[in-house]
Amino acid sequence: MVGRIVLLSILAAVFSFTSLRDARAAKLYVTNMSDDSVSVIMATDWRQPTTWKVGKTITVGKMPHVPAISPDGKKLLVTMAGSDEVWVFNPATDKLVKKIPVGIKPTHIVFSPDSKYAYVSLETSQEFAIIDAAADSVVAKIPVGLEPHVPALSPDGRLIYLGGGPGNVVFVIDLVSRKLADKIGPIAVPHVPEFSPTGKIAYVTSRGSNDLTLIDVSAKKIISKTDMGFNSHGLALAPDGRYLFISSEAADLVGVFDTQNHTLSAKISVGTFPHLVKLNKDGRFAFTTNMKANTVSVIDTAKRAVVATIKVGNGPGGIAILE
Repeated sequence: MVGRIVLLSILAAVFSFTSLRDARAAKLYVTNMSDDSVSVIMATDWRQPTTWKVGKTITVGKMPHVPAISPDGKKLLVTMAGSDEVWVFNPATDKLVKKIPVGIKPTHIVFSPDSKYAYVSLETSQEFAIIDAAADSVVAKIPVGLEPHVPALSPDGRLIYLGGGPGNVVFVIDLVSRKLADKIGPIAVPHVPEFSPTGKIAYVTSRGSNDLTLIDVSAKKIISKTDMGFNSHGLALAPDGRYLFISSEAADLVGVFDTQNHTLSAKISVGTFPHLVKLNKDGRFAFTTNMKANTVSVIDTAKRAVVATIKVGNGPGGIAILE
């Protein structure tokens, strides 16, 4: 009897912990490129996406492209592609802290794992900027090439892969030397790269074809190209590295790619013109910014289905999640 009581107590504690974990709150920041604002979605109960809604709208600079939350959760950076700045916010208050001049047309941004640096692509000035996050200032600029766009940081923090757009190459940046180390191609208008958890493979979407390209990182060579059957744009990798979630603006869907079998395992219909796709930390949900529907689709990754659609501002582009 005593053993049974102890067992029931343990199960109750586990259930309670799980319930509290699943009930945790989060904030989602969505940049609205067409009305110069950021929508703040309040995910007050992680278990019920249908209850999530925009809690506030922040007026920002010209053409906000993407937001990024530092890994330590202390800073929110937003690239202002129309005013050549990166704006710094305190996510605890959502108040503006500073505006950082960076270069012509900053678009995408990624933080270092230790939150010390932020890396920004400068599409028109054809550079890659490094921001000291403590000082909120640019400490280096690296010349790259035509229209650098989405950066991906290798797991060891030593390399950046950067989609090279019309140059049909992926730029390889060595963060130790802070120099352009290589260019890998040809890839038809490469857009979003993503490293595998081991850092041995990189995946790249292509706006100029239906291919998903795989790159051997150490050899700096293309391994293979898989015809997805649709033009791809955004890309997000599940935490365990098994599945890639790939948004297609042209097909209004998210494809789920099995990285072990190299096959497409699912197609999920979302809103019109899904620009980017983002996963939360544990991979439970995927989010797409649907630029022509002015919505965010919430995908339950286990169910492979949209479980909520949230109205935001005009022309949603990027999304960042504070958990």
